Amino acid sequence: MWTIELGRTGVQLPVLALGTWNFRDAARMGATIRAAVDLGVFHIDTAEMYPGAEEVIGTAVRDIRDRVFITSKVHPRHATYRGTLEACERSLRRLRTSYLDLYLLHWLERDTPLEETLRAFQTLLEQGKVRFVGVSNLDVSDLRRAQALFRPHALVNDQVEYNLTNRRIERDLIPYCREAGLTVSGYSPFWEGRIPRRRPEWRVLQDIATRYGRTPYQVILNFLARQRDVILIFKTESVEHLRENVAALDFVLAPEDVARIDQAFPP
Repeated sequence: MWTIELGRTGVQLPVLALGTWNFRDAARMGATIRAAVDLGVFHIDTAEMYPGAEEVIGTAVRDIRDRVFITSKVHPRHATYRGTLEACERSLRRLRTSYLDLYLLHWLERDTPLEETLRAFQTLLEQGKVRFVGVSNLDVSDLRRAQALFRPHALVNDQVEYNLTNRRIERDLIPYCREAGLTVSGYSPFWEGRIPRRRPEWRVLQDIATRYGRTPYQVILNFLARQRDVILIFKTESVEHLRENVAALDFVLAPEDVARIDQAFPP
């Protein structure tokens, strides 16, 4: 599995990351987290608003913390200066760790005091409670605003939705972040389980998958990973599906198949 540099930090992360939103079984989720780390998917994504997720991660990695890169997020309603500091402390307690590897503002609301959020991020960096900071669900204009309020290159990541029916970030956000030195991470590559199997475009994926001896899900990940600088965050509680997703990077789509997917799912 290839790696991607986080911003301009020199830190290399796997192209695949494991998400923890909306899991059903804590024991299975914990076992999948352990298996993911063993398979090289050591970047685990969570947030304070994901019910029970931080606790499950904390339990799963308590004896292998140094092998894991943990991303969490502050909810915008907590994103005042003091609220951000307090939210981070709560996340640290739930995760049973003294630091977060990456801390993000989950999304931006109209009344989010962004200046205070970023000031709190700076405090957390100085205290060593977070290693890196970034944002989530910000478009280019909001990202420019956030960068203008913070010191250069301090924001290292923007996490956004990225799947075959939501590829607009390929037109603007990904090129901007490449130039600005931020890493993009894309969540919901499988539409949070709402797979568009009844759409005629799905048959294109099935046909391509059959010819490669793969699944449509592996074709999706392989296609999205072609950017080579976007981290893909998928969620599964199944070790079998985890292994299937990791194997999605073990083959190369022919240019004509890339073109077919491009035509079926235009950006």
